[in-house]
Amino acid sequence: MRTEPLMSLNYRKGEDGLLYPELQISKNEKTDQMPVGRFGNLWKNFMLENHPHRLSELVAQGKINEMILQVDEEAESRKERLIQELLTAQPMPDTEDTTERAAHMGMITSTAEEIVISELVLRLR
Repeated sequence: MRTEPLMSLNYRKGEDGLLYPELQISKNEKTDQMPVGRFGNLWKNFMLENHPHRLSELVAQGKINEMILQVDEEAESRKERLIQELLTAQPMPDTEDTTERAAHMGMITSTAEEIVISELVLRLR
C-alpha cells in the first residue's frame, strides 16, 4: 500500500490559523492570475458544451488557462485588424453627427466580432 502523497503541496497559514494549500492550475503562475476576456470565456463555454473531454484533457495537463488566454489574445488581435480593414472598405461617414458616426463604428465592431467568433472562438483546439 502506497503511503507517500500523490503530489507534494505547500501550505500557508491563514489569518484564522488554518493551513491552506497553495494550489496552482498550471506551471506558469502569471497565466493563473490573468483575467479572462470575453472571447476566452466564449471559447471555454463552447468547449464545455461541445468538447468536454478535450476540455478535461487541457485541465488535467494544466494547460487550460494558457489556452484560454491564447484564444483571447488571438481573437482580440484579429478583431482589431478586422476593424481597420472594415473601416478601409467602409469609411466613417463624413458628417458632424456623432450619433451616426457611433452607429457606424458599432456596426463595424459588431461585424468584426461576429467574424472573429466564427473563425477563431468556435473551433476545437
